[in-house]
Amino acid sequence: MMKKLMGLVLSAVLLTGALAGCTGTSAGNSVTSTPETNPAATETTTPEASSGTEAAWPRTYVDELKREIVLEKKPEKAALLFFRNFEHMFLLEEGPAAATEVNMLDEWASLTPYKEKYDIADIGSMRGPNIEKLLETEPDLIIMFSGLYETYGEELEKIAPVITVAANENNWKGALRGYGEIFGKEEKAESEISRIETLIADSKEQLADYSDKTFGVIMLGDKQFWAFTTQFVFNEENGLGLNPPENYVDMGTKGEEITLEALAGMNPDYIFVADINGSSTTLEKYLKDLESNSVWNSLDAVKNGNMYALDSSIAAGGPLGIELGVRTIMENILN
Repeated sequence: MMKKLMGLVLSAVLLTGALAGCTGTSAGNSVTSTPETNPAATETTTPEASSGTEAAWPRTYVDELKREIVLEKKPEKAALLFFRNFEHMFLLEEGPAAATEVNMLDEWASLTPYKEKYDIADIGSMRGPNIEKLLETEPDLIIMFSGLYETYGEELEKIAPVITVAANENNWKGALRGYGEIFGKEEKAESEISRIETLIADSKEQLADYSDKTFGVIMLGDKQFWAFTTQFVFNEENGLGLNPPENYVDMGTKGEEITLEALAGMNPDYIFVADINGSSTTLEKYLKDLESNSVWNSLDAVKNGNMYALDSSIAAGGPLGIELGVRTIMENILN
């Protein structure tokens, strides 16, 4: 069903999500001070309680595969082999020394502000990283997606300590707390979580007047339409609480491929579109191709000028993508 979706956003939203089903998705992993730092530390702390150990080294981090990794000191040259987690490191002001999928810094507007800030060595794809280039950067820590550890994780262990992380679908707060523990920045992580939560809550309050309107989030591909159930848009408790059409796709799923005719049947008052492959240039092409489509032009959102573009990073569910998505929605609806 998904074989046509070959871009990086597919890897972020669909493929890694499927792999995560085999490895589990944690709310945040744990860190424990070693006896040298805290003789009384005999139990693993929760992410919420870990702020008391901030900047305490050495520390032991229990990763997604339940492996205990001893961090002798704060990592200074981490290599990131999971592009979905750029956002978490950037928010904590911890740019990686090397990373896979560095091209995403050009593709996603949520990441482009950090392109010039950090000098990041490009080591290719997370499915087949360039080991020689990775060696050249002399990393003191390697962070990778847990679903790929069996593929080449042991090879990476020969270079530097390896921490595995989950896909963290719809769990940006847990992932950010995990990175706060890795880099000794628990308080910074909590501060960023609070800031984004406040942004969402304030925005939801401002959108209260639109409770009688319906909204759709559509990822466009080549003659493809995916109706997404993006949490920060639709979730009543932790999101903006916007209403999908009555006949929208199953809100218990990540989203479903639909036909243009099905979208016309939903006919939301507002439509937000993004490119499923993560390129704003390609999105412009898709929208250009739809200009002469009678079904597309019959949509109320299109006829009334209530169709807007979102950055594709919203599909990955990271904190920067969510923040940008919320701000974009607010700017378009309220202005």
